[in-house]
Amino acid sequence: MAEIRESKSPAASPRRQSGRVELEATTAIWLSELPARLQPRETATRFPHILNRLANLWSSPHACRLYFDDLLMDQRGDRQGFPLRIASEIVGLKDHYDSAVHPTPQSLWDEIVSRSRT
Repeated sequence: MAEIRESKSPAASPRRQSGRVELEATTAIWLSELPARLQPRETATRFPHILNRLANLWSSPHACRLYFDDLLMDQRGDRQGFPLRIASEIVGLKDHYDSAVHPTPQSLWDEIVSRSRT
């Protein structure tokens, strides 16, 4: 994994800052709490700023889903894209997020069942 440093601000910048970005201590804790098969080791090494941002957004479903979309879909038309291994790790995290962390109803019936349980 990448080096760890103490976080100086509660919210990471959505864009990479100049210079070397390191994995924040809170991000390392978040990573250790993920199932081992989902821990994005390659992303932690090559793109720690992405994981810092995801860790900060993890408890905010709307903002986290928007960030996943921004990572996985080219809105500007000029991005090269991630290497396959990185893209696979991000997609795996997104699938886990959408199915286990903050599941979204897939149909009207799912929404009705979800509301009847609360």
